[in-house]
Amino acid sequence: MFSNGQSDNTPPILEVRDLVKDFGGVRAVDHCSLDVRPGTITGLIGPNGAGKTTLFNLISGFHKPTSGTIAFLGRRIDGMEAHETFHTGLVRTFQIPREFKQMTVLENLMLVPANQSGERMWTSWFVPWRIRPQERAIERQALETLEFLNLAHLKDEYAANLSGGQKKLLELGRTLMARPKMILLDEPSAGVSPALTELLMEDIRRAQEETGITILIIEHNMHVVMSLCDPVIVMSEGKKLTEGTPEEVQRDEEVLSAYLGFAVEGGE
Repeated sequence: MFSNGQSDNTPPILEVRDLVKDFGGVRAVDHCSLDVRPGTITGLIGPNGAGKTTLFNLISGFHKPTSGTIAFLGRRIDGMEAHETFHTGLVRTFQIPREFKQMTVLENLMLVPANQSGERMWTSWFVPWRIRPQERAIERQALETLEFLNLAHLKDEYAANLSGGQKKLLELGRTLMARPKMILLDEPSAGVSPALTELLMEDIRRAQEETGITILIIEHNMHVVMSLCDPVIVMSEGKKLTEGTPEEVQRDEEVLSAYLGFAVEGGE
C-alpha cells in the first residue's frame, strides 16, 4: 500500500544538535542533541515539563530554535516553516486531534495529499479532465488507509462524531495519506480506551513494518513505550538524559531519579 523503506546502513534520518529554545526567561529545551535512526519506532519519554512537546514543535517547524541545528535526511530544516517541513516528508500529529469536524472521515483523508489539480483554478477551467482521475486515485488511497486502520465502516461519518480513540486512528490515517518518510506522534494513547490503545499500537507497528517509515513517539503510557519502542530516548529538564533499549531505560538510575524526583538507592 505504501512504499518508502530505509536501509539499515543509512545515517540518522533525524539529527538534532545542541538545540536550545527559550521562552522569555524560561529555557524549555537546553542544548539537546539526539539522533533517530531510519526504520525505527523510537520512544521519547520524560517527566512533565521535560521539553518533549517543545522539541516536537521545533523539529516540525511550529517553533524556531533559539540556537542549534536540526537536520532531516541530511538537510537543515531548523529555519523552515511548518508547511515546508511537511513537504520534506516529516509529518506530525498532535496530542489533541485536529480533524475537520464537519467533514466525513473519508473527506478528512482526501484533503491531505499535496498539489491536487483541483486546488488550482486554472486547471478547473482549462483542463478539467485532469482532475477526476487524480481524485479517484486519492479516494482509492484514502479507502485503503481506512481499511488498514479498521475505520472503513465509518468513512461517511462526520469526524466530530468519532470517539477519542477513533479520532487518534483518523489522525494516524491522515499522516499516512501524506506518504511521509517520518512521523512524529504526540501521545497517541492519551484519552484512548485500553482496547483502542491496543489497536492503535498494532496499526503503528504494522505501518512501520509495511512501509519502512520512521516513527518518533512521545508517550506517557509506559506499556505502549515498552511494548512498541526500541530505542527509547529519555529527556529531563530540556535535554537528553539517556538512551537505550526499553529494558535498559527501565533499570537506569538516572531515569528513575528524574521521574521520582529523588536519587535512588545506589545512585549518585
